[in-house]
Amino acid sequence: MGNDTNENPRLTESPDRSGVYRATYDPDGPATLSDVIIEAIAEVADVDPTETVIPIAERIDPDALDSLFADDEGKAQTTFRVCGLEVLVRSDGRVRIVDEPVSDD
Repeated sequence: MGNDTNENPRLTESPDRSGVYRATYDPDGPATLSDVIIEAIAEVADVDPTETVIPIAERIDPDALDSLFADDEGKAQTTFRVCGLEVLVRSDGRVRIVDEPVSDD
């Protein structure tokens, strides 16, 4: 990935399932949740997010997403698909991205 910021989601691949990646969002950190998701998707897709548009706004409102998960209290979670990836976000800061053949429809 071509972006060397402290906003790197430190994406890891799940040891028990190929194509499943995990990142963590820190509400007290410098990055918004939507930025963490964009960085993680870019890393899975092996593209530079500063040179490639990751169209999450076509699937979910990034500002609403950031507001909903602004603190780690509660039991909120949401799932959406973008760029052929399934993205699951939980209020405890866990982000899971599944790279599997799915339709964005």
